[in-house]
Amino acid sequence: MKLREQIAQQPPYIRRASLPPEEREYTISRHIVGTRSGMHPEDAPYISTTRNRSHAPTTQNYFEIDEEGKEAYARLPTRTSARRYNLAPYAGRGERRTEELARPGKHPLFYIGICLVIMVAFLTAYTLIPPTFQKWQDERVYGYPRTFQTDANVGHTGTEHFMALNNHGTIEVLEIPNYPSPANQTRLYIIVRLSNQGADLVPATVSFPDINGDGKPDMQVTVLDGSNPSVWVLFNNGTSFVPKL
Repeated sequence: MKLREQIAQQPPYIRRASLPPEEREYTISRHIVGTRSGMHPEDAPYISTTRNRSHAPTTQNYFEIDEEGKEAYARLPTRTSARRYNLAPYAGRGERRTEELARPGKHPLFYIGICLVIMVAFLTAYTLIPPTFQKWQDERVYGYPRTFQTDANVGHTGTEHFMALNNHGTIEVLEIPNYPSPANQTRLYIIVRLSNQGADLVPATVSFPDINGDGKPDMQVTVLDGSNPSVWVLFNNGTSFVPKL
């Protein structure tokens, strides 16, 4: 009963906090020492019939002394993680944009690497494409084994059939008469034996110009070995072809 009289004699609270923070005096609960006021339900009694667990009354308040020496009542500041800034002084300055920095160029080694890649690709194409194309061309024209055939009248027994053949790297020429007889058989001429790689793929052709100017057609065999063809000549003695007259 005495506690109620003391509370009734207190003047009404003044909701004002004009003192600086360092001069404010905070009160704590007289029930439990070492705890902040408003943490325990004893600081704010309520009737059990009106109790609501989700809206229990709290007294998160503090007292301070104003300039006239009177107690002033105010609520503790609410904690928040958001900060608010006063942007009014900056409103009239206009928008400032940062200048875009120039992007750095490529390193010189990048361009050197690109040049090396192009050079390697060019050398590879230059090395592989021409031989491949030449091989395909020879397959189409001369077949396998490489064979060249022609007819010519060289003054032996009329028009005869000549065949230039690559026999596993050996260039041979066959002279086949139109009317073979015991006295006029097929003649075989060994021109050259090739020993390089891919010798069995080298074609050869045969022609009959007059090399020494004696009025008789001689045999000229051209071996088409890549970009450096070789020419072999056999002379006509009237009945066959010989290396020397």
